[in-house]
Amino acid sequence: MTTPHISELPALRTAADVHERVTMLVGAATTDRQLWIMFVDGDGVQAPVIVPITEMPAEPGPETAERLAEVLGGLRAQLATDQGPGAVVLTWERLGPDRPLPADRAWARALADACAASGIPGRGTFLSTPGGITALA
Repeated sequence: MTTPHISELPALRTAADVHERVTMLVGAATTDRQLWIMFVDGDGVQAPVIVPITEMPAEPGPETAERLAEVLGGLRAQLATDQGPGAVVLTWERLGPDRPLPADRAWARALADACAASGIPGRGTFLSTPGGITALA
């Protein structure tokens, strides 16, 4: 079975849709300390670009949310449609235990802070471990 191109996938309407999409596109962790950003327009349609940011620190630093907010804020106008402002889906990928660790919770807080500062809503924050995908927020 082949995975359809992102442009062929249905809009993301529910939290379950988002979780399923992250499971399909990011899946179980194979790399340590990588952040995945998926962009969703105001109509709930996922953009065809998924951005993996590699070699991230194990825990977010004080400037992490600020830097990410700058990047996200620059995309706000491109994601907005007549139906809404657009959003992002964020997935923290790491190797190790499948249960969320304190550092994973710190990442979830930093990512939520970045979304709030950028004015772009988060549609979900997830943890990818070797065992699969877990919702963090």
